[in-house]
Parts: sequence; structure tokens; C-alpha cells
Amino acid sequence: MTSPRACPHCGVVLDRAPTRRVRCADCGQPILVRKGRLCTEDETKAIDACARVAVPVDRLWEARESLSRKWGRRASAAEAAWGILNELVVTTPDFHDRGMIYFQMARFLWDEGRDHLELARQCRQMELANWKHSAEDGVLDLKRARIVVITAKEISCPECRALEGVGFTYEEAVERAPLPVAACTHELSPGRSHGWCRCCYGLRF
Repeated sequence: MTSPRACPHCGVVLDRAPTRRVRCADCGQPILVRKGRLCTEDETKAIDACARVAVPVDRLWEARESLSRKWGRRASAAEAAWGILNELVVTTPDFHDRGMIYFQMARFLWDEGRDHLELARQCRQMELANWKHSAEDGVLDLKRARIVVITAKEISCPECRALEGVGFTYEEAVERAPLPVAACTHELSPGRSHGWCRCCYGLRF
């Protein structure tokens, strides 16, 4: 059994278990702490992503071991977390909850420097679908409502600010998919194809 004080990179047993981020004195790699376990940065990101959708860490480790056996190599924690998120998004019936999973998937890709735009768009589409579902249940009258864009106002980028308060019918919002704003420059940096758009939808009656 691996010692709870072992470096997750090189396996050397530390003199004492750290309680915050440190560097291994032997290999120099960063060691982080999550759920009482010493982790790599990859493992930490995976644990955090799963925690945000209420997936216990034990399920993450089980998924990692299962993938490792299937692939004949050691699966990364990120690969296991990604598999769990993909499974959840197709098995979660509630549109709001599914939107939250899409949001976490988009954020997961963002944190890895990968293109997140389509998953962020799916998150907003689930928001619209949730309102449509409420309308079908008689809770909401979408025919009397305009779907409006809500931005972070002065701290939003110019591309997003231009959409503040712009209204759409439900059908227009679904078809045009104005959010997230593809040209958003918030937190845009070299190597990224899109910024992280913080705009959301609201209802105006």
C-alpha cells in the first residue's frame, strides 16, 4: 500500500504529510492536498471538477482504475474525470442540472487551455430548454417574455457590452445562440481561441 506521505510524482516518502501546496524535496514537483490525499495538479483539477457536480472522490479513483485496466496504461485523473462528466451529461434528465454539468465541462477545457466554446454554448442552450420545459408545464408564459442578454456591464469586454439588454424570442435565442459571445475577449490570452464569456440570459416580461 502506498504511504499517505508519498510524493504522488516520484513516490519518495516525505518526513511529514503537508497540509498545503509544497514542492517535493526529492523531485521538485508540486504536491497539492485534496481530501486528505497528496495529489498532482492533474489530480487536483479532476477532484475539484468532480466535486462541483457532487461526484465523490472514490468514484473518480474507481473510474481511473477501470480506464487503466481497459487501456492497458495508467489513465490520468483528468481522463477519468472527463469520462464521468460525459456520462453524467447524457444521463441527467433535468435541464438545469445538465446545464451545470456542461458549464463544468467547459471550465475543465478552459483550465486545460482547450477550446471550450461549444460546451459553453450547450450550457446556455440548457438554460433555454429549462424555460421551455417550464412553459410546457404551465409555469411560465414564454409568449409574453423576451429573453435578454445580461452582461457584467462595465467589466465586460466591448463585444459583450454591445449585447446588454438585447432581447430575443425563445425561437430566436435557440436558433441564433448569441451566448456565449464567440468574440468575447475576457481573459483572452495567446494560444486561446476564445475568451471566457460571463454573459447570461434573463427574462423580461
